[in-house]
Amino acid sequence: MTSSDRIYLDWNASAPLRPEARAALLEALERFGNPSSVHAEGRAARDLVESAREAVASFMGCRPSEVVFTSGGTEANNLAVRSLAALAEDKRFVASRVEHPSVVRPLEALETEGWEAIWLPAGEDGVVAVDWGDRRPGFAVLQAANHETGALQPLGAMAAACARADVPWFCDAVQAWGRVRLRVGDLGCAMASLSGHKLGAPKGVGALFVREGFPPAPALLGGPQERGRRAGTENVPGIAALGAACEAAARDLEADARWMAGLRDRIEAGVRRIEPLARVNGPGEAERRLPNTVNLVFPGVEAEILVQALDLEGVAVSAGAACASGAARPSDVLRAMGLPEWRVRGALRVSLGPATRAQDVDRFLEVLSRVLSRLKGQPPAG
Repeated sequence: MTSSDRIYLDWNASAPLRPEARAALLEALERFGNPSSVHAEGRAARDLVESAREAVASFMGCRPSEVVFTSGGTEANNLAVRSLAALAEDKRFVASRVEHPSVVRPLEALETEGWEAIWLPAGEDGVVAVDWGDRRPGFAVLQAANHETGALQPLGAMAAACARADVPWFCDAVQAWGRVRLRVGDLGCAMASLSGHKLGAPKGVGALFVREGFPPAPALLGGPQERGRRAGTENVPGIAALGAACEAAARDLEADARWMAGLRDRIEAGVRRIEPLARVNGPGEAERRLPNTVNLVFPGVEAEILVQALDLEGVAVSAGAACASGAARPSDVLRAMGLPEWRVRGALRVSLGPATRAQDVDRFLEVLSRVLSRLKGQPPAG
């Protein structure tokens, strides 16, 4: 089976390179100068970096001076957590266990350093309840959309609560960019993260929005790059490609969201025909989830076995976050939602992209029906 015969439905893990990003990447590879150098070659590279910064800022809804380029979402998330911790007066944070591992792990590290954690509960729909009572935190954290269930989180409630308490907050928006309309200027957050390869840029590049007045506490020390906020020679080709990907995502956002939502609904309708007992993990109403994401569970079927069986049939899906699936372990997100064990162990994440075709979805449903029947020892549905 060739790669062209395969169906890729794991866009939340990583997206294919956009044509615009590929073109920008190849052009930038020819500008080999160090962007910190003052000669012509250095200035040419610097021009690419700053043009991309403007594009990313326009996409995020902030000023170019508020964009810090990173190696990806994990570095951006760690940088945000550590920076807000360094600025906090009270050694107490508010967050939820449904956050991405690159947010939860640095928060847990703060706990080992003596911080008090206020872990907000998430309901069975995966939506976080924003209420921490009278205990004022040093900072708060809330993702824009969940990476496994696609649940859209109550950003407005978090912004209002933090404004009342005069508390800065950080938004991991990695899975939301390019799928729902989002502007950091409307959120009131102090920081927000973005990962390039979720948007169709190459892996190894990302960005962190840092509102003026909230200086980051960089883990990398050295030169004065990124206005002293992140040392190290900039990844010029990756940054140029990120800028191009952001421009393309902004241009196509509305059409892409409608297209993906239609395919997501087509999958859910098809799954109900194939297996009436199947469940959706996350909000029951599709409009409360990302337009490209559906987390499915089939009674009596282990997700890891189902993922492997679909892969052998040429369909790529996942059993959860790629960052957490190096070992076959149940989802921390679904556990935090309080779901029964069979829904945790049976969860299958299907995530779509702008290039997903209707025939890809129909082929997936056909293969899914056949695989489920084989695993259950029954004839295929339909």
